[in-house]
Amino acid sequence: MMNRNFCKLLVLTIALAFTATAQANLPIEENFDTDAANWFNAGGFGPATYNATGGSDGGGYISEVLDLSTTMADDTPALFRAQDEFGSSGNAFVGNYLTNGATELTAYVRHNAVAPINIFTRFSGPGNFPGAVSVDFVPVFPNVWTQVSFPIDPSSPQFVSFEGMDFATVFAFIGHLQIGPSIPGALAGMPSQVTFDLDQVRLVPEPTTGVLVLLAGAALIRRRRSAN
Repeated sequence: MMNRNFCKLLVLTIALAFTATAQANLPIEENFDTDAANWFNAGGFGPATYNATGGSDGGGYISEVLDLSTTMADDTPALFRAQDEFGSSGNAFVGNYLTNGATELTAYVRHNAVAPINIFTRFSGPGNFPGAVSVDFVPVFPNVWTQVSFPIDPSSPQFVSFEGMDFATVFAFIGHLQIGPSIPGALAGMPSQVTFDLDQVRLVPEPTTGVLVLLAGAALIRRRRSAN
C-alpha cells in the first residue's frame, strides 16, 4: 500500500500542474462555427466573408477575394486579420506568447488560383509594428483544404523577418495576427481574382505539464505497487 504522504504529494503536484495549464488557456481554436468571429478583411474595414458550410471540417469558414492584377511578386497581403481592436475570437489570440506556452500556430487554408501558393502569418503587437513574419514553405495546391503550420520558436527557419527587432520583443505581447498568401512571381499581376479560404486556426502549447506529470505519477504508482 502506498505511503499516505506520497499520495498527497502526488495529488498536489498534479493539481498544480493542471492549474498552470489552465492559466495558459491553450490550446485555442477558432472554427468559425457561427460567424466570422470578428476576423476582419484585408483592409480592416469589416468582417471577412462568412460561409456557413463547406469548411475543412464541414462547418463554417471565412473567405476573401484577392485581385491578382494589383499584386507584385513576393507581395504578402494580409487577407485575414485577428486583431485586438476588433475583438477577434474574443481576443483569445492576444497575449504574451513567451509565457502562455504557445509553440505553434496551425490553420487550414484553401484557394482557387491556377498554381500552388505559400501562406504566411504575421504576428505583431497592438501597434502593428514591429512584427514577425513566418512563411510555411510547403506550397498549398489549388482547391484542396490544406493545413499550414508556423512554429513559434526563435530558431524556426520559417521566420523571414522580425522587422528590425527580435523574437522576444515581438512575442512578449501579441495583439495582431494576420494571415495571407505570399504571391509567387508566376501569378503576380495576372488579370484574375482568387478566393482564399480560412478555417480551424489553432494556437497550441507544448506537451502539457499536466499530462506529463500524470504519466510520471502513473509510472511511480506502478513501480511502487510492483515493489510491494
